[in-house]
Amino acid sequence: MKITHGVAAFTVMYLPTSDLELALYAVIFGLISDLDLVAGIKHRTFTHSLLFLTGVSIMAWAVSEKFGVAAFAGIGTHILLDMLTKSGVQLYWPFKRRVRAAKFRYDGLLPNYAIILTCWILIVYFKGLKAFAEIERVLELLQLR
Repeated sequence: MKITHGVAAFTVMYLPTSDLELALYAVIFGLISDLDLVAGIKHRTFTHSLLFLTGVSIMAWAVSEKFGVAAFAGIGTHILLDMLTKSGVQLYWPFKRRVRAAKFRYDGLLPNYAIILTCWILIVYFKGLKAFAEIERVLELLQLR
């Protein structure tokens, strides 16, 4: 579920910074790794590698420090989540060896909801319920809600 990547990237960026704009950039960058699905590249290879993470982060940093930090957090979070799958990722692409952090699938509904719920609990615990009012305000501005 792509929402899991977005929520996790948002949480990773929002918790230490309280910067909604930066967290939203992290969400966007967190979804970039799955462009391999659209581009016809084998999934979880180049776009899930340290080379891709580093290259995109450096290019984003060249545009803006904020973009560089968001790119690293978003793509890094995406890669870490995909390392929780049975197939893992080609972290050291172009080498074919796949890296896994665990041998279970988080692709099912229950594990995805558990990750999303954990993220929301962390936000409430560390930032309070006011964080959700801020997030809702931003979503309304973006007309996503």
